Amino acid sequence: MTVFSIAITMDIVCAAISMAGSLLVARYDRWSYLGWMAWLVANVLWIVWAFTAPTAPVWGVVAQNVYFFYTSVKGYLACRKSMKAAPASSAMASA
Repeated sequence: MTVFSIAITMDIVCAAISMAGSLLVARYDRWSYLGWMAWLVANVLWIVWAFTAPTAPVWGVVAQNVYFFYTSVKGYLACRKSMKAAPASSAMASA
């Protein structure tokens, strides 16, 4: 495998993980937190890709995914917090 084909494969894998994360977050259900986790993984992989691509380093991709990593951490924490609060509030409403 050449460096170019490895970069293309990694690009496709990163895109697939990002899209899967987007689908999971868009569901807005108990599985949404997995979307945030997928985005965290994808952000790290995109940063690795940006440093190993044939035209490396790709600083725009690095900067973008460092910021996206930050927003994904915040989103994941907010999602988990709202999921933990949801059962208590629904139990209170039914009582």
